[in-house]
Amino acid sequence: MTRVDLITGFLGSGKTTFIKEYATYLVELGLKTAIIVNDYGAINVDRMLLGDTLSASCHLEMVIGGDADCTRRRLKTKLITVAMAGYDHVIVEPSGIFDVEEFYDLLYEEPLERWYSMGSVITIMEDGVGEELTGEAEYIFTSQIAKAGIVIVSKPKYTDEELSNPDILRGIKEKELLYINSRLEKYGCSRRLNDLYYWRMGQISKPDFERIKQSSYHSDAIPRYNAGGSSFESTFFFHPDLSMSDIEETVRYIFDDPDTGNIIRLKGFIKNKDDEWFEINATKNTINICPISLGQELFIVIGEGLNHEKIRYILKSDEKIVGTD
Repeated sequence: MTRVDLITGFLGSGKTTFIKEYATYLVELGLKTAIIVNDYGAINVDRMLLGDTLSASCHLEMVIGGDADCTRRRLKTKLITVAMAGYDHVIVEPSGIFDVEEFYDLLYEEPLERWYSMGSVITIMEDGVGEELTGEAEYIFTSQIAKAGIVIVSKPKYTDEELSNPDILRGIKEKELLYINSRLEKYGCSRRLNDLYYWRMGQISKPDFERIKQSSYHSDAIPRYNAGGSSFESTFFFHPDLSMSDIEETVRYIFDDPDTGNIIRLKGFIKNKDDEWFEINATKNTINICPISLGQELFIVIGEGLNHEKIRYILKSDEKIVGTD
């Protein structure tokens, strides 16, 4: 049977970056590997982000956004296609707005249950992000952690020296675990975590990758949350008139201005004066700007209660498309 891993994590946690490293490890093991990505929204920004660095021996499939039922049907079709192509290992990265139980249910449907075995649920959690979430967002965050075989803390706020000191690391973990376990208790989950893995980009050893690969998953139940429909939305802003010199200040202003709405993630691309592309990937806590070989003149903003016209004005964008997942 084909093994399938689910990489979960809230918006902007670093799932795509982790998948680049994890998929490279699997390919080096000699495994024929496929990745299925369902980004939040209808424009496949993550295709460019993943395709820029992945080996030719690792196949990439995209599930284009739509309503929940449409996305489920498309994901099932992709899983059937990949299984028939004879891949050894499949990585699925769903949208950051995602209920893990839905994926478990999907794998029990015919013909998927005959072709796939569940591998590991790997949850990527940006350091400190959970403390800022409420309502539906907090529930999704907690439900992903409840099912995880391993929780990987990305973008750590601590130095390498602090994380390599056993006594300091123990204290760091105890504080984070206290918060996480209080959320699990709040939403009626019996599970309690006793460990976390702190990850900085490019610093996972092969033994640690193997530990992550073998981490499996949990089936602890967490009651379904019903908020009367998702409150999240995504808006695409085309042809922003911004320069590299002011991009970081502009992105930070968008997050900090209360009139723009509750913005959870912003990502997109910008060119410098030499026509070189850069990827922008930002949350309230971090703004990452990295070179990339190919981009597109757009930004995608994801959040709740977005003020589209205010954001468009700040980005100096000439067009927008509003969508939901």
